[in-house]
Parts: sequence; structure tokens; C-alpha cells
Amino acid sequence: MLVVVTRCSREKDLTKLRPQLLALGLALSATLAPLAAHAELTLEQALNQFNLVVLGDAKSSSHVDGRTFVGGNLAGNGDFVQHPADTPASGYTGLTVLGNANVGSVNGLGVYVGGNLTQGNVNSGAARVQGNVSNANLNGSAPAAIGGTVLGSNINSGRIGGAAETAALVAAGAQANAQDFGALFSQSSSFIAGLADTGGTVSIAYNRVTFNAVATNGVAVFDLSAIDDAVFAAGEFQFNLNGATTVIFNSDKANIQTSANFLANSALAYGKSFLWNFYNATDIVLGSQFGGSILATNAKLTNANNIEGSVVVKSLDQRGEIHLQPFAGTIPVTPVPEPGTYAMLLAGLALTARVVAKRRKV
Repeated sequence: MLVVVTRCSREKDLTKLRPQLLALGLALSATLAPLAAHAELTLEQALNQFNLVVLGDAKSSSHVDGRTFVGGNLAGNGDFVQHPADTPASGYTGLTVLGNANVGSVNGLGVYVGGNLTQGNVNSGAARVQGNVSNANLNGSAPAAIGGTVLGSNINSGRIGGAAETAALVAAGAQANAQDFGALFSQSSSFIAGLADTGGTVSIAYNRVTFNAVATNGVAVFDLSAIDDAVFAAGEFQFNLNGATTVIFNSDKANIQTSANFLANSALAYGKSFLWNFYNATDIVLGSQFGGSILATNAKLTNANNIEGSVVVKSLDQRGEIHLQPFAGTIPVTPVPEPGTYAMLLAGLALTARVVAKRRKV
């Protein structure tokens, strides 16, 4: 009798679980497909595809022109993907947040949130939210995928629903977590910090810093470690590239505060070509327009004015705009972390289990 009851119970449980098991199969297939095709981004590719990468938490009261990745939580009322048509193609959504998100608007290329979306307008592209959605407007033309509850929100194109919704969430989660950006950027920063100075000169006079580049194969490297206090205390930056198409500035300064004026519109003119590698920085405050990509994996960045280039930092207090200047320079070969295929597969399976469990509770 006990055997019969147990068997019936198991059959009933199996019947109840069939939709979830189907979802698991679909989700696993959806997860494996991007894993098979996925290639790890190089530093150059990442700086080109992303306008902003924050490895930890970010707060924004301004806007980002291109694609953004936040490894922690995103707070504030910032606007993202202001120029979707000009943003380089990528396998990543317009805004990816691995934690919780509170935004003003996402204007293109979709959004992925690993936690809860508590405010925001997604005006274009698909929305994938693993947690709950509240006080949001999902205005994209594609149906949304949501793992939790919906409160006080409009979903113009409805939800995918059922097993397909679970599969969409798992696939989106696998893509969002496809690469360890912390490893990529920190390893690259350390490698670049060891590049030899190419022999240019830096002169400081009358509150002006003049950089005279000497390039090797188009790449000029300035080692500022002995003079960076004086460099960032100056009020003006002037650049003579002398044929250099990529300029790398290495600084070991821990606390950087500058309001230097980039003369002759050079912030705009050279934003795609400059890379500032602040490999020891923990705190960066920019008071005026700044030109070039910023690589500072251990730093909190506060910008009161516009940045013309891509930004990679540990945390961010964004008060000025971050403009789309996709990095177009050349970086000497840097180490790239090996694809974590098995780790990504396990993460996908774990995510599937969480989604199924969450749906059984709802």
C-alpha cells in the first residue's frame, strides 16, 4: 500500500514538474547555443563595445551614450543607450545589471537585470529581469521575460509566458555572465602597466602639461609614475601626437583629482585613441571634460563633467555624461582569460533551478 501511494505521489509530482522539466530542457538548449558560439572579448573589443563598465555598484544622475555593464547594483535615475544606432554591435544588451536596478530610461538594445527592476522606462529592445518588476514601463516591441512579480508597471508587448519565458531568462543570464570582466580588465591593466615608455617627453610649465609623443608601430606609451602628482595638478593638457594613433598613459597615483582643460578640443578629437591606465588608483575625481578611455579597476570614479571615451572602474558616482567614443586604438597583445565554458554551464543550470523554484512558489 505504501508503495502504491508513493508511486502515485511520484507520478503526480512528475506530472506537475513536466512543464518545469520541459523548461529546463529548453533553457539548457538555449544556454548551450550561446556558449558554443561565444568567444571571450579582448580588451580592445570590450572597450569598443562598452561605453561603461562598472565592476561593482554604480549611481547615475546623468546619461551614457552607449552600452553599459554593471556587475553590482545600479541606483539613480540615469539614462542609458542614448545613441543606439551609433553603438557598436555586441552580444550584450544595451544595459546589463547583474544586481538590482533603478534607472531613468534605457533607449535601445534592451536590458538585462539579474535582480529586481524597481524603476525605469525600457523604451526599445527586449527586457529580461530575473527578479521582480515595479514602477516600470517596458515599452519594447518584444515580449518581456520576468522571473518574479510585476507591480505598478506597464508591459506593452506582454510577457513570453510558460516554459519559453524560463528559457529566455536562462539564456539571457548565461550571456550576461558569459565573461569574467573583472579578470579581463585587471589582468590587462597590470599588463599595460608594465609596458615600456616609448621615449616621448612631458614638459610642465606655466600650469600647462605638454605631451610630445614618440610612437612605436603607432603606439605611444607615457610612464607618468614619477611626475603624476604634477601632471594632474596642472590646469591644461596639450598633446602633440607626432603620428601616434594610440596613446597610453600609465599612472601609479592612488588618489587622482583633476580639472585640467584639454586644449584645442583634444578631448573630443582624441577620445577614441587615448587610454588612461590608472592601475593603482582607488579614488578618481574629474572636474572638467576628460578625453580618452579610463581603465581603473580598483577605483571609485566621480565625474562632474563629460567623459569622451569608455570607462572601466570598480564603482561610480556619475554626475556628468559619458559620451560614446568607441576605443579604436591598438593595445599590445594582452592576456585573455580562457573561456569558462563549464563554469558558465553550471551557472546556467543553477539559474534554471532558481527560476523553476521561484515559479513554483509564485
